[in-house]
Amino acid sequence: MSPSLAGQILHGDHELGCPECGYPVWIRLSEVVAECTVTCPCCRIRIRLFDSSGKMQTLGDTLERQIERAMKGLFG
Repeated sequence: MSPSLAGQILHGDHELGCPECGYPVWIRLSEVVAECTVTCPCCRIRIRLFDSSGKMQTLGDTLERQIERAMKGLFG
């Protein structure tokens, strides 16, 4: 069984500029959901990934619903 599109987005790599030096840091949206801490490979600052509004916590479900709605429009 292939992973869902929402799962691919959550677990795919996304580029984020380091807030300290601007160097590209690759993160996964699932790391933001889990509020992980990543380290910039250039300046070694620890970047805390968090979402104070809680929107990332429901990202997977929201993406899945939007994709289903879009697919219904294409095929039905």
